[in-house]
Amino acid sequence: MGINTSFCWCFILVLLWFQSQGCLEEERAALLQIKDSMGSYLSSAFSNWYVKECCDWEGVVCDPSHTRIQRIFFPHLRSDDSEPWFPNATLFAEFKDLRELELPGNHIGGFISIQAFKKLKHLRKLNLHLCANLFLRELILSRNNLFGSINSCLGNMISLRLLDLSENQFNGSFPSLLISNLTNIESLVLSSNEFQGMISLCVFANLSRLSELDISFNHLEVETEMMSPSCSPSFRLSTLSLGGCNVKKIYPWMFHNITSELWLSNNNLTGPFISNFQNITSKLTILDISDNFLRGTLPEDINLNFSELRHLDLSGNSFNGNLPMFFTDQLQMLDLSNNQFQGEIPYSIKSNMSCLLYLGLSQNNLTGDLFPKNSSLPNLRWLHLNNNRLSGTFPYALSKSMKLRILDIQNNELSGELSSYLPVLPKLKILILRGNQFEGQLPVKICQMRDLHLLDLSENDLSGDIPDCVDNVTSWLGRSENAVGYLPDGSRNGFVFTFKGRRLIFKGVLLSFPMGVDVSCNRLAGKIPIQMTRLKGIRILNVSNNLLTGQIPSSLGNLENLESLDLSHNNFFGVLPHELVGLPVLEIFNVSFNNLSGMIPIANQFGTFLNDSYLGNPDLCGQPLSIKCNGSTETPPIYARAEKSVSIMYFAVLIGLFFIVICLE
Repeated sequence: MGINTSFCWCFILVLLWFQSQGCLEEERAALLQIKDSMGSYLSSAFSNWYVKECCDWEGVVCDPSHTRIQRIFFPHLRSDDSEPWFPNATLFAEFKDLRELELPGNHIGGFISIQAFKKLKHLRKLNLHLCANLFLRELILSRNNLFGSINSCLGNMISLRLLDLSENQFNGSFPSLLISNLTNIESLVLSSNEFQGMISLCVFANLSRLSELDISFNHLEVETEMMSPSCSPSFRLSTLSLGGCNVKKIYPWMFHNITSELWLSNNNLTGPFISNFQNITSKLTILDISDNFLRGTLPEDINLNFSELRHLDLSGNSFNGNLPMFFTDQLQMLDLSNNQFQGEIPYSIKSNMSCLLYLGLSQNNLTGDLFPKNSSLPNLRWLHLNNNRLSGTFPYALSKSMKLRILDIQNNELSGELSSYLPVLPKLKILILRGNQFEGQLPVKICQMRDLHLLDLSENDLSGDIPDCVDNVTSWLGRSENAVGYLPDGSRNGFVFTFKGRRLIFKGVLLSFPMGVDVSCNRLAGKIPIQMTRLKGIRILNVSNNLLTGQIPSSLGNLENLESLDLSHNNFFGVLPHELVGLPVLEIFNVSFNNLSGMIPIANQFGTFLNDSYLGNPDLCGQPLSIKCNGSTETPPIYARAEKSVSIMYFAVLIGLFFIVICLE
C-alpha cells in the first residue's frame, strides 16, 4: 500500500509540474525593467515583488497554466508631482499573450519605440489614461485588436501631432468633435476600423497643420464638398485617403489642396473621366481611383494633367477606347486592368517608361503583339497582361527586364515555340503562361531560374519529356514557403514598393501562392523524372491530362510538403506506391483514368479520398471503391500497420487511466 501511495503522489506531482511551470524568465525580467523605468514610485507599490514567482506579483495576472502574463494593471503608482514617465514599449512587447494593459494615473509623457505595441496581437484592452497629458506628441496603436469607442479624453491631447489607430476594431460614431480639438495634429490615421455614420470633411477644415488624413475602410459616408466660407480648408494635405468611404464626387479643391497622394478606391464615383479632370493641372504623385464606376475614354495626353505622377491606378472601372498614347516617363506603377480598353498597347508604354516597376493591363480587350524587339523596360518587376487577346510569340524583349519577379500573361492567344523565345529571368518567382497556344518542348531554361516558386504552363500544346534538370531550381528543394506577391484576384491587382522611403501597399489583397508546378493539359510524354521527386519544397504538383507513362515513382512519397497531387488522365500503370500514405499534409489526390491496378492504400489521409480519385482504373480494388480485392475483405498490409499504431496508442491511454483509478482509490 505504501508503494502504491508513493507512486500515486509521484504521478500527481508530475502532472502538476506539467500543468504549472511558472512565469517565463524573459517576462519576469521585462516586468523588473518596467518597474525600474518608472524612477520614483509610491512606497506602497510593488509590495510583494520580492517573491520569485512573478505570476503572484501585485498588478500581474497570468494564464491558467501560470506561464504567460495576460494582464498588467499598474494604477496610480507614481505621485502627481513626479517627472513624466516615458516607458519603452519594447518591454511590453515581451508579453506575447498580453490581453489587457492598464497604466492609468502614472503621468506618462509618451512612449519610446511605441510601434512595438503592434507585436501585441492578443491585446484587447488598453488603458493609459492620458487625458491630462500635455507632453504626448505621437500615439501609435495600429494593428492591434483594440475595440470600443474612442475615449473622450483624446480631445485633451492638444500637443498630439501623430495619431495612428488604424487596423483595430474601434466602433461607434466617428469622433468628429474630439478630432477637431487636435489643433496641432499633422498626421491622422484611423483607417480599417468599424466607425459608422455620415461625416463631412468640414470637421477637419480648421486643422491648419494637418498633412496626412486617412479614414479609409470604415463604415462611413464622407461628404467631400468644402465650398462654403466656413468650410474652406485651411490645410494643404500631402495625403488624403478615403478608400471605401462611399464618396460620390471628386471636387476641384482636392487637386489644389492635396500635393502628393489621393486615394479614392472602392467608392461610388461615376461619370466619364474627362468631366472629373478636364482643365486640371495637378502635382499629385499618386492617384488611385480604382474600383469605382467611372466610364468613357481617357485623354491621349493624360500626362499634361498629371505631369508628376509616379503611381496611377484606374483599374476596376468601365473605361473603354484605346489606351492613352502618352504617360509621364516618371511613372513607376500603372494599373489599368479590369476595364474595357481595346486596341494595341501603345509604343510609349512598351519603350519609353524606363522607371516602370509595375504594369497591369489584365482583363481588357487588348489585341496585337506584346512587345517589339526594341522594347525596353529595364526596371520592370511585376507584369500582369492576363485575360486579353494578345497574340504573337513570347516577348523576347523581356530579356532586358532582368529584375522581373512576377510574369502573368495567361489566357491570351500567344503561340510559337516557347523554348525558342523564353529568356532566363534570374529573379523570377512566379511564371504563369497557362491558356495560350505555346508548343514545342518544355524550356530547359526554366531550370536556370533557380528562385522560381510557381510555374504554370498548363492548357497549352507543349510536348516531349519533363526536363530532368528540374531539381536545379533550388527554391523547390528546400523548406516549402509560399510565393508571396500581388496577383490578379477577381477584379483586383495589387502592388508593393518603396516610394520616397515609405513602404506603400497598393490596392489589392496580398495573395500567398504555394510553391508548385502545373503542366497539365498539354501533350507531355515519357516518365516522371526521378529529379522531380526531389522537389521537397513544392506544395502542388499537377501533371494531369498528358501522355505520361510508366509506374508512379514511390519516391513521390518524399515530397513531405505536398498538399495537392494530380496524376489523372495519363497512361500510368502498376500499383499505387504505399509510400504515398506518408505524405502528411496531402489534401487533394487524383489518379483517375490511368491503367493502375492492385489494392488502394487507405491509411492516414488516404482514408478520406473518395471514388472520384480512382475512377477509370478498372483493375484497382479496395476502399473507397466497391470492388473487393480478390473477392476478400482482407485488411491491406499498410492499413494493418496503421491499426497496430492506433492500438498501441489506445493501450497507452488505458495504462494512464489505470494509474489514475489506483490513485483515486
